[in-house]
Amino acid sequence: MKKSLLIGTAIILAFTSCENRISNPDEYLFKADNGLEYKYSDSELYDSSTHILYLKTIHPEFNNEISSGFSLFANGEEIYKGVFWPMYSSSLPYGPYISSFSSFYPDFTLRIEHMTIDNKPSDPRNDPRIISALKDHNLLHSGLSVSINSINIVGAQLTFKFTVTNQDISDLLILDLDKTGPNLFHYFTNGLSLRKLTYEEVFSSQITPQIPSPQNSWKADWLSKLKSGDSRQFTVNYSINSPINPGDYNASFEFPGLTHGVTKDQLFQDNIRIWIGDIFVNKKIAVK
Repeated sequence: MKKSLLIGTAIILAFTSCENRISNPDEYLFKADNGLEYKYSDSELYDSSTHILYLKTIHPEFNNEISSGFSLFANGEEIYKGVFWPMYSSSLPYGPYISSFSSFYPDFTLRIEHMTIDNKPSDPRNDPRIISALKDHNLLHSGLSVSINSINIVGAQLTFKFTVTNQDISDLLILDLDKTGPNLFHYFTNGLSLRKLTYEEVFSSQITPQIPSPQNSWKADWLSKLKSGDSRQFTVNYSINSPINPGDYNASFEFPGLTHGVTKDQLFQDNIRIWIGDIFVNKKIAVK
């Protein structure tokens, strides 16, 4: 009886120790070679659709970082490494990196991007161990997904339809094409492009971008609430300068959100988060 009680107590203590380790907010999530360190307790949320870590306070110090390395941790284990990379560089690094030196993103965020090459390991940014640890610390948000629906051509007009879905546990404010109009919307994105399966480009958006005034400003009436679990379809009409023959093409599209114009105290509007970042999607599609 006494032996059983001791075994039971040991199991409970081991389980409790494991639980404390997993949920410890003082564990480090992010460390850089230059000494920058952020704990789970320093973080507000992580959006897995854009790979953006939102911090509780502003941190302008990493915007001027040029070439330090960094690491992401889950429960004390280093999961992957990356580098800070200056935006003025004419090249991009392989693997995970953070754009630095006048980043497009607010100084309370760290966006971890990734450059892939052939025959290399898959994208580590949403490694299951990272996702599990973020979930345990109530930091994980799934953000948006974007899908290309259809491309139809009639005469000199191409009609493009795409769908945005809120996968997040929370409602989000998204940039609304129907509110901004196509010109302002295309200030934030290059829009649609089509390439032959041999990668030769046959179409790209010719819509003239409308620059906000002042340039880094934004307005709440450009945004619409997308409830958790809901989807919204948008349609863009493009003019065609050269004929596009029917057939199979690689379609690419970047759905944009607001970026550096959003300050920390503006991130939540009426308790709804503004979705920041962009999602790039590709799809093989038949043009009729």
